[in-house]
Amino acid sequence: MFDPYPTLKSAWQNMTVVLQQLLFLLAPTADFAEQKFQDHRAFTAIVGLILAILLPSLWIWDYITDPVGATHTVGLRLLYLLMALMTVGFVYGKNQRRLLVILSMFGAFAAEILFLAILNRLDGGMVYGLAGFLYGMFLALLSLQCFSLLVNISYTLAGAAIPHVMAVLGFAPGFLHQQYAALMWPIAILTILTQVAMAHHYLMRYELQRKLERLSITDPLTGAKNRRFFMALLADEKLKAQRLSQKMALLMLDIDHFKRVNDTYGHPSGDKVICQVTDICRQMSREIDVVARLGGEEFAILLPGSDAEQAVAVAERIRGRVESTAMESLNDQAIHFTVSLGVAELSSTDATEVDWLGRADAALYAAKESGRNKVMTQPQ
Repeated sequence: MFDPYPTLKSAWQNMTVVLQQLLFLLAPTADFAEQKFQDHRAFTAIVGLILAILLPSLWIWDYITDPVGATHTVGLRLLYLLMALMTVGFVYGKNQRRLLVILSMFGAFAAEILFLAILNRLDGGMVYGLAGFLYGMFLALLSLQCFSLLVNISYTLAGAAIPHVMAVLGFAPGFLHQQYAALMWPIAILTILTQVAMAHHYLMRYELQRKLERLSITDPLTGAKNRRFFMALLADEKLKAQRLSQKMALLMLDIDHFKRVNDTYGHPSGDKVICQVTDICRQMSREIDVVARLGGEEFAILLPGSDAEQAVAVAERIRGRVESTAMESLNDQAIHFTVSLGVAELSSTDATEVDWLGRADAALYAAKESGRNKVMTQPQ
């Protein structure tokens, strides 16, 4: 007998996810909003430039509609050249997203009101020009992609309502409300649905991009940062600390006799040991510290704002916790293991991050040579 419950449950879950995504798009996080703005900023600038050329050239339509009245629309058409300012704003106002939202909305509304003024000067303009308002909807799809879905929907609804409001206020005599509504509001609804689809598509791309970025900098076994990310971070943080005369320390850690663990208990148990060491490093470190797996059983921890003495204290806490930790292998055998650590405080003599890492590695090597399960410091 067919059971509809699993199907209904799955449909409900999918609907819930879509609703959550829609709410997110209407009120996105600052990071998402900024990334969307930066990704579409260049395209919006190009659209602004094209519109600044295209809209004045539509004076040809004015002339075809009413050659006499067109003589009174030349100046109004030339005002559309100001839309080039939108291009300037998006090129040079890279970090002024909120200001550009206001200016773009104002410019879009002004362009629509200007079109009403042009129609007022043409004989039969209000009849022949109704379809011209569709440009406003098309403009929203093209030029407002860099802003949130809420901004897009707000403009679409307000832009569709402006001619009605202007006509009621007496600024658009002869405006055909019914014909305009029959033409415009279905298009406005279709535009909003298109905006939702485009915003959702961008959200999917954004989430995939973030996932790929996380995978590219994360060790898949432990979830710690990987070597590629850590070396780039180490170079940046070293330059910053030396420029600002800030203290910074580096720990290198190696699991003692790790090959013996793999040979005795198996590689899956060895992986559990590596994950346990990672967890202990995180627990014994601060939130601002960066734990990375450099490869195999070797780890590094960057400690911003710490000197050698503070770093040694952290290293001793890690060493002691690991020494007192017992794990069970996959066949329920007790596994005891230790780690050796090397500490190196950043020095003005470290020309590159490799030099700094090399001193920490030398301290680690000294700890292993002196009997393992120790913490050694490399002099500056």
